[in-house]
Amino acid sequence: MNILNKLTQKHLTMNKKRTIVTIIGIILSTALMVGIGLLLSTFREGMIEDVISYKGDYNARINDISKNNISIINNNTNVKKYITRNYLGYDKINYNEEIIEYFKVYSITPKYMEHLTLISGRLPKNNKEVVIPEYLYEEYPDELKIGNTLNLSLGDRYYEDNPITDSSTYSPGEYLKNRKDYQFTIVGVIEKDYYEDNDVGCYIYTTDIDSDRMDIFITYKKVNKSYDLTKNIAKNLGIVPDSREYYQKIEYNDTLLALYGVSGYDNLIGSMASMLIIMLTLVSIACIIVIYNSFAISVMERKKQFGLFSSIGATKNQIKKTVLYEATIVSIIGIPLGILSAYLGIYLVVLIMDSLISDIIGISFHLSTYPIFIIIPIIFMLLTIFISASIPAKKASKISPIEAIRLNDDIKIKSKKVKSPKWVKKIFGIEGDIAYKNMRRNKKKYRITVVSLFISIVLFISFSGYVSYLITGTNSYLAMPEVDIVVNYDEKLSDLTVVDSIKNNQDVVDYMEYSTVNAYTDTSLFDTYTEKYQNFLKENNYLNAKDNDHSGILFIILNNDNYQTYLDLIGEKEPLPILYNNFNDIIYTSNTRKSYNLSRYDHKVKEINILKGNYDEELDKLEYTNLFKISNYYISDNKYIGLGVFDSLKEDIIIISKDMALNYGLISESDQNRAVTIHIEAPKYQNLEALIEEYQADSSNKMYNIYYYNIKEEMKMINNLITVIKILVYGFITLVTLIGITSVFNTINTSIALRRKEFAVLRSIGLTPQGFNKILRFESLFFGLKSLLYALPVSIGIIYLMHLSMRNIVEIDMILIPWKSIIMAVILVFIVITISMTYATRKIKKENILDAIREENI
Repeated sequence: MNILNKLTQKHLTMNKKRTIVTIIGIILSTALMVGIGLLLSTFREGMIEDVISYKGDYNARINDISKNNISIINNNTNVKKYITRNYLGYDKINYNEEIIEYFKVYSITPKYMEHLTLISGRLPKNNKEVVIPEYLYEEYPDELKIGNTLNLSLGDRYYEDNPITDSSTYSPGEYLKNRKDYQFTIVGVIEKDYYEDNDVGCYIYTTDIDSDRMDIFITYKKVNKSYDLTKNIAKNLGIVPDSREYYQKIEYNDTLLALYGVSGYDNLIGSMASMLIIMLTLVSIACIIVIYNSFAISVMERKKQFGLFSSIGATKNQIKKTVLYEATIVSIIGIPLGILSAYLGIYLVVLIMDSLISDIIGISFHLSTYPIFIIIPIIFMLLTIFISASIPAKKASKISPIEAIRLNDDIKIKSKKVKSPKWVKKIFGIEGDIAYKNMRRNKKKYRITVVSLFISIVLFISFSGYVSYLITGTNSYLAMPEVDIVVNYDEKLSDLTVVDSIKNNQDVVDYMEYSTVNAYTDTSLFDTYTEKYQNFLKENNYLNAKDNDHSGILFIILNNDNYQTYLDLIGEKEPLPILYNNFNDIIYTSNTRKSYNLSRYDHKVKEINILKGNYDEELDKLEYTNLFKISNYYISDNKYIGLGVFDSLKEDIIIISKDMALNYGLISESDQNRAVTIHIEAPKYQNLEALIEEYQADSSNKMYNIYYYNIKEEMKMINNLITVIKILVYGFITLVTLIGITSVFNTINTSIALRRKEFAVLRSIGLTPQGFNKILRFESLFFGLKSLLYALPVSIGIIYLMHLSMRNIVEIDMILIPWKSIIMAVILVFIVITISMTYATRKIKKENILDAIREENI
């Protein structure tokens, strides 16, 4: 080892605090970069395994194609593999005449059988045997037990001589055509096949029977080309892309494709990619700045040392290698510790994810590593450290030995006298004036501190904005309901004492009880809509339902008490109809998926004529009769309990009380089978569930025509998912903030240490402890204000870029500026500066003036 490397080691050892802070910066930066990769790979791997387990590993499927066209798939070099099932037909299940159900029979290949899960018996070996799904067996255990014979006459569904698509629900009057008789023996029971669709018919499987019609499940060699390749295959099959037939016959494994980074919704992938690029760019800048500052400060400290090396014969190349050797040492220590920290941190995060959401969504997360996600961050960190060390090393090697020894390169004064504003001297006195002039002369040292603060502020505010958009986008896409429990009952046929006991349960905080009535109007309300809502209707071709002669209107009839509560909520007293103003929906097109959150009306008042529609069978059309007119009404943005479920309706919504509905003639006391819904807010719903279970167990069937849904339990997965997202993002914010604080602390601490002689000289000519504190307060204020002056506009600019990315998929009226985070950032800046200044100067205040003047910085 040469003498320069030994001196470098000694320098690092004697400057332990700065070395430790530099290593901590590298550890945090590495942990952040590697942690992002580990988290992405873990979450992605868990989701991929789960999707394949319940939906299969195919990329696209084509339904109901002719056997003659299978050569198109066989000859396609882009297809990696495929499996098929042959459609044989439907036959009606006759065991329960009240329920219209069908057997839907397929002949499958041994390759298709591989993904079936057998519960009992065995799989079919020939065309005389079938297996049935467990849910069907449980419904008819006597008729469909293993060993029984099924005599089926399989045909196609028709209505009025027109074939019915599989996805269509049962229509009274439909029949089976082109029937063919089969006799099967039941040989096994299987779990529901995840390739089974939610259409009419219970899937049962046989084998070794040919059919002209088949479904095919395709996996491609290049997953990222799935949508384009499938469209090309569809064209070869004579199916026009984006036509009605295309959407009936072509389906994609969208969830699996999305996890591979492929989506048919270009705007969704583009927006998410933009947000990810913004986030990773911010993280990368944070890592680069903190590491660069560490080496820039180190070189600044050793500038005089480098000058001495040069004066005794060290070359520029040797000085560069000395700095790079220092970088190598801290890298060897910092990067492995950073990787270890990332694994430990993400392991804890995975444990949290498992405890919060794995039981509910059925995914067991385990720490997964894709080598590329580790290799890239390590290469990035090595390059960052190398570049961060090389730039200041190159600058240091160019300085002449005399300049380096004198250290007169840092202070540059123009011929014009350095002046300070008058307010500086008035507020901070002569000490503030000295500090200001010193900062003007030593711009390089102060610039590093300001840049460190600037980056820290930008990262903190930007990541907080990222959280706001992430949570807003998640809530918008998931359409989180504001209800815990939903109860449906029939007003005439249900036991109302049971309904009342549910509503009045001690755990019910509040509830909204309502029924709905559909009516019509010949009044066009289009000109009362907001411009954004008008544009939405035009862009998505909903005008036909809005500007024709008769448009639908939905009346929400609240019970009288709930209506009064809602009236109080919107701050009104006179009972009038209330137009519901919120609109929130997700619109899908062939290449886009976008969430809208709009106001419907711009508060223009217009008389609305309400009509009743009666279907005339002879004329085969609706006949309208006038009911009443609404001249005065309120417009409300308040959602109340669960009103958000109506947000996506395109027709106008009017809220009235039950008394008003009776007066208007919308309903009458003699109405039969009126369905009523109760939205219940009950955060602690355990007692309510116990009451329901007691009623359900009652032999007198008190729950007849009363249906109970625990929405809170069903939405627990989504709530926990949002919680996990918050934990992850806030964890990254904390880590990024620590990186920034480390950089600021390192910069200020070293800057103060380099100025020991300067402070000692000032104290020798009469600077008092109070004056010394004034200088520090002024510098702290200057650093804080200047960094905020630059950082706040840049942060808002980055948030605006996020807004532009997100508004392609979510309609957001205004930029989501995180004001709380901005205020917190302003406070934290001055706290961090004050603590750093106090820590850095505590020794300087106590040391001997002569020793400080004589002593060199180590």
